[in-house]
Amino acid sequence: MNEAFPDIQKIQFEGPKSRNPLAFKHYNADEIVGGKKMRDHLRFGVAYWHAMRNSLSDPFGGGTAQRPWDDGSNSVANAQRRVWACFEFMDKLGVDYYCWHDRDVAPELDTLAESNAAFDAVADELEKAQKQTGKKLLWGTACLFSHARYCQGASTSPNAGVFAYAAAQVKKAMDVTHRLGGEGYTFWGGREGYATLWKDRLQRPVLHRAEAA
Repeated sequence: MNEAFPDIQKIQFEGPKSRNPLAFKHYNADEIVGGKKMRDHLRFGVAYWHAMRNSLSDPFGGGTAQRPWDDGSNSVANAQRRVWACFEFMDKLGVDYYCWHDRDVAPELDTLAESNAAFDAVADELEKAQKQTGKKLLWGTACLFSHARYCQGASTSPNAGVFAYAAAQVKKAMDVTHRLGGEGYTFWGGREGYATLWKDRLQRPVLHRAEAA
């Protein structure tokens, strides 16, 4: 597979006097502090949604991110290509970990079964990349906010079908996190709560959230 960043060499520590814009001036990953390397004190992780998926848009215009390896499609093949761009990025930056929402790494398709199958196919590629590079998954989580079904929350949604879908999505994300050796799992809602203070029984959505966790 072609390199995603062919003109960028691995970023090195060159010290505070370096004038190289692509060099670490103060952070030395191999420096021993308190009996441990700095890379072990500061377990930096690449956030998949920022580094690989954010289009860099704002309220005034469309995205400006340029990612030649990404064809913009919602296909599994495109998601698998993205894996190798991400791991090359981590390797050249000297970062040992990454983290994701399920919908960052794999597309959401028409049904939960199709989305789960796509997730598994991309997880196959993530597993290969981890074994090849030694990079690790710090944590995974489920994206329970971007799809329109979650406009009233996921675990706090008044729709039982939405609650059930969210629970199934969380289970799948936890399974894939475990499969990839993730060191943790994050329960992340995003839109949880109640839509209005006029709602009666305000504690009910809070209890639903607790039950889901």
